[in-house]
Formats: sequence, C-alpha cells, structure tokens
Amino acid sequence: MKRSRAPYRKKGSSFLAQVIATDSQDGEGYYRSIVQHSPYGVGILFKDKLVMANPMFARILGHRSSDDLIGRRATQFVDSGSRRFFSLLAARKLRGESVPARFETKMTRADGSTIDVEASFTLGAYQGETALNLTISDITLRKELEKRLTDSERLFRNVVNSMIDALVITDLQGKVLDVNEEFERLTGFTRKEALNATIPYPWIDEEDLGMYIGWLDGLRVRSELRDFDITWVSKAGTKIAVSLNTTLLHNAAGDPMLMVNLARNITERQEAKKELGRQVDTLGVLYQLGKLLGGTLDPLEIARRTFEQLRKVIETDAFYIDLYDEESQRVRWLMAVDIIDGKQVELKVPEGSFPLTERMANWKVIQSRRPILELREHPPEGFSAMAFGDITRPSASLMYAPMFSKEKIIGIISVQSYTANAYSSEQLALLENIANLAAIALEKANLYQETLEKSRQIEARNKELDDFTYVVSHDLKEPLISVEGYAKIIRQEYSAGFDAAASEYMASILESCGHMKKLIEDLLQLSRVGKLAEHKERLSLSRMVEEVLEELRFTIRERKARVQVAPDLPEVVGVEQHMKIVFRNLISNALKFSGPAVPEISIQAAVQGMAVEVSVSDNGIGIPAEFHEKIFMIFQRLHKKEEYEGTGAGLTIVRKIIESHGGTIRVVSAEGKGTTFIFTLPRADQKEN
Repeated sequence: MKRSRAPYRKKGSSFLAQVIATDSQDGEGYYRSIVQHSPYGVGILFKDKLVMANPMFARILGHRSSDDLIGRRATQFVDSGSRRFFSLLAARKLRGESVPARFETKMTRADGSTIDVEASFTLGAYQGETALNLTISDITLRKELEKRLTDSERLFRNVVNSMIDALVITDLQGKVLDVNEEFERLTGFTRKEALNATIPYPWIDEEDLGMYIGWLDGLRVRSELRDFDITWVSKAGTKIAVSLNTTLLHNAAGDPMLMVNLARNITERQEAKKELGRQVDTLGVLYQLGKLLGGTLDPLEIARRTFEQLRKVIETDAFYIDLYDEESQRVRWLMAVDIIDGKQVELKVPEGSFPLTERMANWKVIQSRRPILELREHPPEGFSAMAFGDITRPSASLMYAPMFSKEKIIGIISVQSYTANAYSSEQLALLENIANLAAIALEKANLYQETLEKSRQIEARNKELDDFTYVVSHDLKEPLISVEGYAKIIRQEYSAGFDAAASEYMASILESCGHMKKLIEDLLQLSRVGKLAEHKERLSLSRMVEEVLEELRFTIRERKARVQVAPDLPEVVGVEQHMKIVFRNLISNALKFSGPAVPEISIQAAVQGMAVEVSVSDNGIGIPAEFHEKIFMIFQRLHKKEEYEGTGAGLTIVRKIIESHGGTIRVVSAEGKGTTFIFTLPRADQKEN
C-alpha cells in the first residue's frame, strides 16, 4: 500500500482516494468510517468491476448490502440507454482526459426500476494500480421537481402566449423582463428585441409617453390601474389604440416586485365608437335640419340651411341646388357655393331658367333618377370652365342626389370636393336623406306660395264680388225706393178713384217692392258675413238668447208659443252681432213653420270636447229628408211665398256664420215631425282673435 501512495497523490487525487490511501492504519479506519456513513453512494471501479461500495451506494440501487454489488460490472447497474455514455466517460477519465466534474445518468435498481442519479468520476488507486472512484446521488425527486417546474413554466408560457391581450412584465424601474406572443404579433417587436428595453419604449407613441409615465406614478398609490387608453406604435410605424391595465405584484413580505401590463387592442372598438359618433352626428344633423327647414317657407333660406347642416358631416368645397321642372325640362339655379380666392362664398346665380342638356352633370341624375357618386383622378373629357366667375378647376370628388316630390324630381343637390376620394357610398346615402328633407321643405314652400297666390286671387275676387254686390244692391235699392215712394203717393192721393182691380194692383206693387228690399238687405248681409273684421270675444249664450227672445216677444205672444231655454248655457267665442242673426233666424223659422199647432221651441247646449254643441228644436211641419241640404242654398224655398213669407236666404246666412266661426251645422227632421238644427261653436277657453 505504501508504494502506491506517492504516485496517487502526485496525480491530484480525490477525496475518496485520500480516504482509502492514508498514512496510518488509524487514519485509514477514520476515513473508512466517513465513507461508510456518507450521504452519497461511493464505490471503487477496478477493471470495470465494483471492488468496494458503501452502504449508501447499495441503498441507492435498492440492494440490502454492499456485498450484493462487489465483483459485478458497474454498467450492469446503468440503464441500457445510458451505458455507452457511462463507459465512454469512464474510459476517458482513466486515460487522463477531461470529463465533466458531474454528470447525470440513469441507473437500474434491484427491483428493475430506473432512477436518475448525479455521478462523478475521480482517479484513485486499488492494490497499487489506477482505479476509478464513483460517487452517485439519487436525484430522482429533484428531476421530478425540475420536470414539474419545467412543465409549470411551459404551462405558464402557453397560458401567457394564448392570452388575447399583449403582456409586458417589467421591474420597478420599467425594464422589460418578458413579453408574450400577442405582444409580438401586435407590435411587430420580437421577444428578443423587447427584453431589457427601458422607458421610453419604442412601441409607445411619443405624444402619449408623458401620460404613460404619469399612469405608472399612480401605482405608488394604488396597486392596480385599469382602462387607460393609449396609443402604441408598431415596428412598421402603424398606430394602434390599446387599453392598458397595470398591476403591481408584491412578494411574500409585501414589498413591490414587478409590474404587469396588459394591453388590449381597441382599434376596432375605437373605430366603432367613431362610427357610432358619426352616426349620432348624422342623426343630429338630420333632426336639426328637419327642425330648421320646418321653420321657413323661403326656398333660398331652405337651401342655405341645408348647406349649413350638410357641411357639418360632409366635406364640402362646392355646393349647388338646382330646381327642375319636369314638364318643361328646364333648370333654374337656386343656390351656389364655391371657393373663390381661397375663401368659400355664396355665388350670385343667374336669373331665369334654361333647358336641360346632355352636357350638363344633372342630366345623368335626372335620367337615372338615383344619386350618383363620382371619384376622379383627372378632369373629365371635354371639361370646360363653369359659368360662375373664374372657376376652372375640376372637382375630384362629386355627389349628386335628386330631390323627389310625389315621384317627380323637383331639383338636384350637388356636393363637391377638390380632394381625391373624399366621399363614400355611406355619405352618398346621407346626401340622399338630406335631399329628401330639402325636397319636402321646398315642396311645402311651393305649396305655400301657391296657396298665397290663390288666396290673393280669391281675396281679389271676393272684393270684386263684394263691390259688385254693394253696387248692384245700391243701384237696385235706389230705383226701388223711388218706385215704392211713387206707388204710396199714388195710393194715397188717387185711391178714391181706384176700382177693386186697381187697388189690388197697387197693393201687389207695394208688396213686391217690400219683398225686393228684403232680398237686397239679405244679399248685403250675406256678403258681409264672410268678412269677420269684428273682434271675436267671449259670449254668453244665455244672455244672447234672452235678448233675441225679447226682440221677438210680440210674435211669440201672437203665436202663443212656448219657448224652453236650458239654464246656464255654456259660454262661446264669436261675434255677437252674427250670433244673434243665427238665433234670430232659427227661432223665427220655428215660429213661422209651426203649422196649425201651438209652437213649442226648445234651446239646449252642451260642451263636446273643445266645442259647444247647440240645438234649436221645434214641433213644426218638418222638412223631408231629400231637402235637408237644399234648405241651406241661397234663395231655395220649399213653399210658395203666399204660404210662408221670406226670401230663402236666412239659412244660407246662418250656415255661413257658423262655418266662419269654425263650426258645422246640420238638420234633423222629418215631414210632420218637427225640426232640430244642431250646430257647433268654439268653447270660451278656446278664444281666438
């Protein structure tokens, strides 16, 4: 043994060699004791066989004692898949070549199971010859833990990479420690490029950098910040709208450790929000335009208000509204706006109209009867200067929309921009809606103008008729008065010489003169009823009926008539003089057409909604159903003048008065069963001036 110690030590022998090769027997026993109780498996390989193994070596391999191992090849305890590697390392170590200080391999236990071990080779000596010291330790549990950790890390990485949000993990100073695949996809920066990046990050827009730093400062107060909208910039330079959520992670001691940033791409959401905003603006413009157009009946003002609202939602350099007459196929410019010397101004349009021709832009719109969108890169062939001033530049983007009224085109709205591709089909649809609103307003204005013109014509004709009625009545009345006067003088001065026939003739002349005078007075009264120049006021029906009955008291007494008036009749709005004419005519007719019976007259009234319904009933001779409308026509009599006096204009006057007050009148009657006239008047709380 002593002869082998020196060369063994010269080779820089291992601890195990020193354990075996000692200076004394006592020392050898001491070191053998350490090896025997070592927590590592220790064995000596000599000529590929185990010549010594400590108890831990046997225990690791699942044997009861080291004796089971002595004399056996070491490779017998190495898993078949690892034997070649094990033998190669052992051979190289014996040749003095470099090998790993420690290596991992798989060994087979006594029960056939495989374990992971960490092993090391060192040179030693056995019986004066070179041997290998083999140290092993069971790392099966550690490998299992490492595998679990690896699996856990892999799982974590898979989870992180499967996230729909971009993940950026940084330290407290903002240094990037990790990112996920969504971050790479979103920004175009690889994980390698992002790692160790510090503020300012290349993926944060410079304009938002200050806000982002302020955002991080908020983590000092709170451990979590949510929903911070910020702009990122991709590696390609594309701007990306993201919503950022940042969380501050703490260790077990509660100290801040990491910052976790989750960024969600909200570009589509932002676009949807903008689109919603555009739609809200569009609806607001359409609503506002509808209100504004309803407040004017001037066509030019309608065009101006349309332009002011349209330019809020559509880029507009030039704007035109042309009116079109389908019957004559002529066009008239209503309004024109364009840019002159860099300033948008309303142009003076030429007066009059001109025929529509194929060379005009409106031709295609009118022929197709649909809106048209044109996007130009170059001026159209045959382009010529417009008729307004010095405008010679062509529009790059144009939209035309026809204005319809009752399936007829009444005009065209044209919107133009000198910017290429300024318009879209959605904007064309919006222009079509605006054109429809403008068309309704223009048609309303046209109807109003037509109504005004017809009203002026009717008013002029009514004035002519009133003047004619007055002149005719006056001219008729003057000679009639003379005839009546002379007839009375003749009867007074010469009646003594009249025979019976002459007296009858004279009486007939005077009676005809009286009847003619009454006709003329009724005509004058009828012509004046339609001109309600008098001020309408609150009227008491009870008081008016009482005053009319007082006027007719002698006739009522003579006919022994019974008149019943309901108490507390409602108040109405009207012209008192005209209302008395209504009651006077209806009550007089009830007294006149009573027949042989004693007249019984009833006057009632009741509130019906916003009106008062009045009825005047009698028990007279009645009116056949076929004459219920005829009685309201001027000079229409159902009886001979000898039977019942009158001119036949009374009910015509009554109806005209009622209708001029906004009411209606009807008759309920049957022959021999009395008559009821029912008419309506406005309630007193619906007073009109």
